Amino acid sequence: MKRYLPIVVGLVVGAVCARLGVWQLDRLDQRRTFNRDVEERLAMEPIVLGEGAVSEDLEHRLVTARGRFDFARQTLEMARSHRGAPGAFVLTPLMTDSGPIVLVNRGWTYAADGRSVDLAALSEPETTTVSGVLLRPRRDGLGVSPSEVMTEGVVIPFLLRRTEPPNSIPAGLVPLDLPAASEGPHLSYAVQWFSFGLIAIVGSIILVRTRGDELPAAARKT
Repeated sequence: MKRYLPIVVGLVVGAVCARLGVWQLDRLDQRRTFNRDVEERLAMEPIVLGEGAVSEDLEHRLVTARGRFDFARQTLEMARSHRGAPGAFVLTPLMTDSGPIVLVNRGWTYAADGRSVDLAALSEPETTTVSGVLLRPRRDGLGVSPSEVMTEGVVIPFLLRRTEPPNSIPAGLVPLDLPAASEGPHLSYAVQWFSFGLIAIVGSIILVRTRGDELPAAARKT
């Protein structure tokens, strides 16, 4: 029985790896469902921000907002790279004509250390119309929450990423595209786990057979 212990271990390891592979495929399916939902939302007609209640359903919706930028309270979302270059996102509150305040991601700007930016050089006309997509604040420790920047008035709990910059966009401010859909690494992880499981099972069988071939004839009978 001892002789076949490696096979038992290999089967257990293979089963665990297979379970992890199935789990990654399940994560992939969830990600694809999420991407389809985002695509459907982005395909809807843009709405005017402030002409209705703000709800969770507004995430990933295209919107238009008209108002006045409050440059005195703008801030940075630091350590954001663009095409491999270090920089930051410029976040500026927009006091909409309809009342609510929304934090606008006006674009990306270069910063060697990801945080030192001359915001005065990135100013633009205060009164403007912003078109873009509503996204949740990032939760990686460097994301900025709208409520942290604006403590008064009705604050919309989303960031408005501007995707259609005006003609007068400041030099040094790079427009942002719509969020790119990605399936993540789940498929490659699943393939890896299934491969590890197969290696464990096949390897244990080869090990037992190799050891068996090396045993004397008398020992094989036992």
